[in-house]
Amino acid sequence: MALILGSRRLLPVVWPLVWHLHKTGYNITLEIEMKLIKNKKFLQEIAHHIDALNTLGGGISLPQVKIDKQEKGAVIRVAIPSVSPEAYQIALNQNQLTIIAIHRPDSNPEAVIPLFSQQFALPPQVDLSRIDAVFADQELQVRLPYHTSIYKPRTIEIRLPE
Repeated sequence: MALILGSRRLLPVVWPLVWHLHKTGYNITLEIEMKLIKNKKFLQEIAHHIDALNTLGGGISLPQVKIDKQEKGAVIRVAIPSVSPEAYQIALNQNQLTIIAIHRPDSNPEAVIPLFSQQFALPPQVDLSRIDAVFADQELQVRLPYHTSIYKPRTIEIRLPE
């Protein structure tokens, strides 16, 4: 099998695919030419394979997770470059919050490629009924508001037994 690339810059991107094909028994000749590949269907198909193999092989972009603690709550921020909001899933089981990001290739919607998965043990002061999530500025923001009764000063009445 001969693989012809339109630019030398594509070589690092295509290399995981070439290596995978070589390991599975394909005899590969890699030719680099300074011509453009004009077959759009081929480019779309190879892009999905490169993306999937790059992800499975460790990828080149790491998810960034940041937890901002504030007076009235906390915010978990997850940023994964070029991941759409539809790729994220959030699950809450008692005080365990799980954030998952998956990739579903257009060529095979049944296939699921995990991009990110992390669990967070939520502290007791988080009001589980008011947790919400927003996708803004290319990052997922999971807002964890604290119980409001924690911050309201109050006096406690002392009762006498009757």
